[in-house]
Amino acid sequence: MSETRVEDAISAQSSARRYLESQFGMDKIKNILFSRTWYSTGASRDIWEVEGDIEIKKGMFGKMHRHFKFQVDPDTSRVIAFDA
Repeated sequence: MSETRVEDAISAQSSARRYLESQFGMDKIKNILFSRTWYSTGASRDIWEVEGDIEIKKGMFGKMHRHFKFQVDPDTSRVIAFDA
């Protein structure tokens, strides 16, 4: 994964998309819908928070829907916490 600074919401969503593709595989993901992306400042560190839904193929005709929340480090563009 490239380590570039996350400057905007689109870059934070790209980091989350790369993480989801590494977890489920590009061929298994049918759709990723980002619902909210925001920048949070904290006492110890600042983060980008990305929230949305993913649709994953299961078998020939099945599919599974999951909601996810990621925290992306703005300095390295790595996902540092997630809830899926």
